[in-house]
Amino acid sequence: MGPGLSTPPFSHLLVASWNFPPAHRTRLAPYFANITHVPLGGTPTDAQLAEADVIFGLPRATHVRSIHQVPKLRFIQLGSAGSDGLIGSPMWEEQESEREREKWVKLASCSGVHVGAIGQYFVMTTLALFHRLQGQILISQNEKRWGSDSEISGSWIFIEELRHKTVGVLGYGHIGRESSRLASAFGARILAANSSGTRQPLGGYIIPGTGDPDGTIPEMWYSTSDRESLKAFLEQSDVLLLSLPSTPATRRILNQETLGWLKSSAVLVNVGRGDAIDTDALVQALDQGKLAGAALDVVEPEPLPAGHPLFGRKNVIITPHLSGRSVRYPELALDVLITNLDKLVAGEKLVNEVDPRKGY
Repeated sequence: MGPGLSTPPFSHLLVASWNFPPAHRTRLAPYFANITHVPLGGTPTDAQLAEADVIFGLPRATHVRSIHQVPKLRFIQLGSAGSDGLIGSPMWEEQESEREREKWVKLASCSGVHVGAIGQYFVMTTLALFHRLQGQILISQNEKRWGSDSEISGSWIFIEELRHKTVGVLGYGHIGRESSRLASAFGARILAANSSGTRQPLGGYIIPGTGDPDGTIPEMWYSTSDRESLKAFLEQSDVLLLSLPSTPATRRILNQETLGWLKSSAVLVNVGRGDAIDTDALVQALDQGKLAGAALDVVEPEPLPAGHPLFGRKNVIITPHLSGRSVRYPELALDVLITNLDKLVAGEKLVNEVDPRKGY
């Protein structure tokens, strides 16, 4: 809609490594005197970085290596929910020592825009694992024949139902809350785990009608910072959803020990970051029958090398980090940017603001 000012409040927008159709340029024109677009996969030049007071898209730490490259920069709006691709830049430490605090570059994520697609991905892959759908598809697609119940499951009854299952949500942010809303509609019991172990309302960008903003859906809350609390949480989970950012506290939170706390009948779905799971420990748990299955949209390493032992399993679904690629994604990300531009003009707190020192 525009800030209602006679002149654009910002000088130069750099759209970095992002799709940018003409309609989006038109929506942003009232805010900027100049707009430069570096197409998806491209690298901004030093001259482009030097002129930008706002960057939007998917800039990487390798693009912005120093605060001296971006003397005019006020704000970076990421097009992603995670910020781990950028927070490794030395610029964040440099600005603390070289800029007055009120001139620090602000950073915001697009957390919240993916909830529709990824929430559905969670339900879809959970049900696919319960129905042993991958094994059925492999027979019909690869062998082009009618499968039998004995080769699919070893029994004529085998389908698990989400109703009455306990879904443990590890990371109760935007995606975790929308997944919980959908799972509870199937009749599942919801448990949540976060660092504090207490119910937290959700801030940031929220699509109306999605999620659990007040945090009222979970029956119980558990702390990832307390070993016994995390153990009790995992021991109860029939389905474990991981929707965690990549931080020092979350890396390999599922390892040989903590994977062992899950039921052998449990399945897990990871839509957050791959480094939340020790991949070797996951392979071992699957090989030893200590875990019934997994759906992985993110992995470590990413991408998985060809021939990796996670590939080719009937009880493992692997997708190449595409679960959030809704056709509505770019438009929703633009909404977040415009919301934050209005807040910058008004001197208000940003939505989805990220602390680069914490990574979230």
